Amino acid sequence: MNAPFQIQFTATAEATYSEFYKEAANCLAAGDERNPKVTLFRSLEEALTKGIPSDPFNQKNALSGSLSNVFRFSRENVRICYLGHERDPRIIVLYICQSRAEESSSYATFTWMVMSGKFDAAFASLGLNPPDRRALTPSPTVN
Repeated sequence: MNAPFQIQFTATAEATYSEFYKEAANCLAAGDERNPKVTLFRSLEEALTKGIPSDPFNQKNALSGSLSNVFRFSRENVRICYLGHERDPRIIVLYICQSRAEESSSYATFTWMVMSGKFDAAFASLGLNPPDRRALTPSPTVN
């Protein structure tokens, strides 16, 4: 697909993005350009503008099991879980986290959120079915 992707956020992802932005902006306002919070936000911005749009549906970035319609992007100290469909020029960011926590812990939290129905509207807006909650995979694995 050659068309640029429109990046949208769920309320959960938008809240995290806003928090990271504010923290980075405060550091920059104080003249602290080397602060890890600035680095984190710059990594997030690069992931959203270049990393994900360059190859959003690469199967090596797909989660497995009941979350096989969900993709993840992980770089430096940021993790992003998102949805998209090759026929739709939108990427919907479901979840953003700083990778301070263990990877399995981050994905366990994300899995719980998906399986609770928190992101069903995002799935529906792309014409995707939400994961089968009867399948309740304990945690997704990265292919």
